[in-house]
Order: sequence, then C-alpha cells, then structure tokens
Amino acid sequence: MSPGDAAEFDRQWRAVMVKATESLDLSDVHRTLTAWRRIAWLTAVRGPDAYRRSLATAEERTRTGAADPDGVSIEQVKALIAERLG
Repeated sequence: MSPGDAAEFDRQWRAVMVKATESLDLSDVHRTLTAWRRIAWLTAVRGPDAYRRSLATAEERTRTGAADPDGVSIEQVKALIAERLG
C-alpha cells in the first residue's frame, strides 16, 4: 500500500471504530476491512501503479459512462451461457 492509502485506511478505520464504539455494531468495521483487504490484495498482485491505473479507468468510465472497449454486451453473455448449457 502507498503512504496515501495507509493514511486513508487509518482515517476510515478511526471513523468506523468510533461509530462501532457508539453503536456496538461491528458491521461497518467488517465492511471496511473487507474493502481494504481487496485493495491490499490487488496492490500486492498487480503492483501499486497498476492498481492506480485501474482506479483511474474506473473513475473515468463512471464519470463519462464510456463502455469498456474490450467488454461484451449482456446479450452476448446470455448467448454464451445458453450455448454452454446446451
């Protein structure tokens, strides 16, 4: 994880722990840890630069609504499933 990621984790961790202390509910703590485990895994497997590029691509697609140029339509997915199921 980058120093910026570590700082963001610390910020989120403190916030969910305050909330959990007040509510006695650990649901947000578990959700936060699950999300950060994914980030740690992706960073370890793909490297911090590849992880950052993935984030930038996702943010751009969300902002613009642009489709993945390598993606397939839902109709293509359904046809492939039907073909495989026979």
